[in-house]
Amino acid sequence: MGHDWKESLRVPGHRLTPQRLAVLEAIREAGCHCTLAEIQERLKPQHPTLTLPTVYRNLRYLVNAGLAAQTDLGGGCHVYEFVADKHHHHLVCLKCRTVIDLPDSFLDPLRNALRDRYGFTPCMEHFALFGVCPSCEKKASERSSDVCLGSDG
Repeated sequence: MGHDWKESLRVPGHRLTPQRLAVLEAIREAGCHCTLAEIQERLKPQHPTLTLPTVYRNLRYLVNAGLAAQTDLGGGCHVYEFVADKHHHHLVCLKCRTVIDLPDSFLDPLRNALRDRYGFTPCMEHFALFGVCPSCEKKASERSSDVCLGSDG
């Protein structure tokens, strides 16, 4: 990995602790969104004494350092993801719960429009947009067509 994300952990006044590194490695190696409990489960084999509050505090630190993102993908709890080298957003299907990654650059026109029109600089590090994916849209359209065909005949 080209980005020296470990240096981002060396914030003045904060120590680079083994727990912090372990939590970061757990979400980096997962390569996907993980809940707090899932992260703790990943850590248990090598770090059985890490408590849920300790994992949470370290996740908050990593989010503030820009190395992790906390997002609500509509599942009723926050999920965390390693983002040091890949800032992005998500499209979440309300029907099948599919999550599609959206590149950060996709939002540049919106950022620029907000600055130009309102003088507002948005903080859009990591978020989810909810809607219906193409597959579910197609299924709904097919069901609608079937209903119409059935009523005509």
